[in-house]
Amino acid sequence: MEFLERLARLAETDRVAIRYRDVALTFAQLDAQSDAFAAWLLETFGEDRTPILLWGHKDLALPVCMFGALKAGRAYVPVDTTFPADRVARILEQVRPRLAVNLSGGALEAPVVLDAAALEAILRRPAAKDRRSWVGPSDVAYMLFTSGSTGNPKGVQITAGNIAAFCRGVEPWFRLEGDGGVFLNEISYSFDVSVCPLYYGLGRGMTLWTVDKDTLGDTKALFQSLEASGLDIWVSTPSLGEICLQSPRFRRELLPRVQKFVFCGEVMTCRLGAEMLERFPGAKVYNAYGPTETTVLVTAVEITPEMCSGRPALPIGYGFSNLECRILDPETHAPVPDGESGELAIVGDCVSPGYFRQPEQTARVFFTAEDGRRGYRTGDLCRRGADGLIDYFGRLDGQVKLNGFRVELEDVEANLLKVDNIARAAVLPVTVDGTVQGLTAFILLEKPDGMTSLQRAKAVKQALGALLPSYMVPRKIRCVDRFPLNPNGKIDKKALADLV
Repeated sequence: MEFLERLARLAETDRVAIRYRDVALTFAQLDAQSDAFAAWLLETFGEDRTPILLWGHKDLALPVCMFGALKAGRAYVPVDTTFPADRVARILEQVRPRLAVNLSGGALEAPVVLDAAALEAILRRPAAKDRRSWVGPSDVAYMLFTSGSTGNPKGVQITAGNIAAFCRGVEPWFRLEGDGGVFLNEISYSFDVSVCPLYYGLGRGMTLWTVDKDTLGDTKALFQSLEASGLDIWVSTPSLGEICLQSPRFRRELLPRVQKFVFCGEVMTCRLGAEMLERFPGAKVYNAYGPTETTVLVTAVEITPEMCSGRPALPIGYGFSNLECRILDPETHAPVPDGESGELAIVGDCVSPGYFRQPEQTARVFFTAEDGRRGYRTGDLCRRGADGLIDYFGRLDGQVKLNGFRVELEDVEANLLKVDNIARAAVLPVTVDGTVQGLTAFILLEKPDGMTSLQRAKAVKQALGALLPSYMVPRKIRCVDRFPLNPNGKIDKKALADLV
């Protein structure tokens, strides 16, 4: 694997790979410890190549385990501590791992479970490097579980070749002036944008500056961390940028070295683009786009002041040079002319082989192009202009991006029906200036519960919090006596949207 070769070369330097709070992990340590973990995996499980599950947050040991798994020829499945136990259990049920690394502090069942102490003992063991067991280009490197329309998360498989294609595609957009640099590492490892610092950043010898969820939740601590970071490149969702802009401190003086800001994962507003350009003169600001199924990012564009004032919303950019962006008729899948809207499809080496153990869902959205390349129909409504820029107009189905996370509304609805006394449910996004700011759930009770609206909302949110990650729990819960229906006999979500 190309990335592991780079990691081995960087291990010969004295560079720092990752900083987390007061601890620094050098490239030499990262390489040696991942070798040790790989050797233990091969000794313990032999030729078994079942994916391993990694449950934690921003622990330094997590990237060690990720790269150690790749060196042992195995895929890894990162699961964040923000995932509720029920969600983790459903992922475990699908993956059926023989090994789980549990750094969360919660209970987890698997044939073999390593806690922090057991893992530390393994990572201290000396081990020789054996490239024969490394994953190859067509081998699955990691799986990320995203929201699924049936209420069960679905595992997106990404190969080593997909990762290599991603790194080549983003090179012109992420490349910095000078050697090395510091890369922001605040995205959860269970979210695909984390691949940017992990594989592009580390692969180019950069130092990852790690910010965890506790720091993100404390504005004072966040700005202290940013001030000390020496960041050269910032990659995050637009939501984090908008939160930071609420403080007048978020400007060039706070991050004097920063060269590039890349926003992705959700809709980027013109207001955010304009304010970033004003507060960080000399820095380049980009809007980027890409589904998990096509390995993080596939389009990008540099934002200009003219772009922020001359359009209703910022474009998602130009397709990367090593892939093809097609605008297709949603029904016939035939190409549509430039200037007309249609479903965006991506064709190239970055496209996933499909969903883990879900051939029917895979067949619905993945395809093989005429030249044999892998393709993926995104379900996103887009339009390409005469200048080649692609505009994004939202989802063709019930999927939304909320704070950078992909959420299928049907997933939330299916889990609402698991809550006691809820007969039917419908979930709608709350959109402001083209960006989804939250979710509102409409519920129909099986029988009166005697609660006030506030009491009921609190009880439903608490029950739902045991089934879904916190970002998927609707902000508002509204009870209805009956649902409005459309001519097809389905819940009329347009009528409900008028209530929102």
